[in-house]
Amino acid sequence: MGKTALEIRDLHAWHHQTPIIQNLNLCAKQGELIALVSNCKQSQLSLLDSLLGHNPNRTGSIRIHQTEAIHLSAQHVPHLGMALSSKENGLIFGLSCEENLLLPLADHSLGGGLSLAEIYELFPTLKQHKDAPCTQLSPGEQQLLALARLLRTGVDIIVLHDLYHDFCPAIHPLAMTLLQQLKQRGYTLILNESNRPFAATVADKMYYIQNATAQLAQVHHQTPPISA
Repeated sequence: MGKTALEIRDLHAWHHQTPIIQNLNLCAKQGELIALVSNCKQSQLSLLDSLLGHNPNRTGSIRIHQTEAIHLSAQHVPHLGMALSSKENGLIFGLSCEENLLLPLADHSLGGGLSLAEIYELFPTLKQHKDAPCTQLSPGEQQLLALARLLRTGVDIIVLHDLYHDFCPAIHPLAMTLLQQLKQRGYTLILNESNRPFAATVADKMYYIQNATAQLAQVHHQTPPISA
């Protein structure tokens, strides 16, 4: 395993005086997948806000590539190499798949992102649908396209939200393979997930979050069930 990419120490976060996270500690190495699992949708979204700087009501330490980020706003976090992959804010739906990939890179581009050829090698389904409008892609394919767009920027700590929910059975094996390939390339993946069995099959470490407390849980790497 590589160098430490993300280190969280004694993280406390709250929303409207309600605790979201109490005393979260984790260390994610380069090429490691960490799963944060919660059954509560609101808790999941609040946790994302706390990690990515959208929620200023937090204390503790969040170090991204050894740089302290606990006091940074959301717009500055990607400059350190960590960003959320989301089809909601990563795609222009009036364009084709390839046109989205060829758009000018975001202002948080760090350089060293993947080329179009590398993207198509990792995402063969995107190559098959390169001329298709985004609106014709399935939710899972849109999620993959948003991730591919992010990989073009050079970001290497990628936060993925509720990945399993978007993946139909047909795309599920592709996604599993892709996660492993990204890890092999040295990407650090933070999976904010509601499907605990799925998370347990792909994660190197998994934290189950309940009542604002995170508990390290066991992982078991075997084929996950298709049903949620």
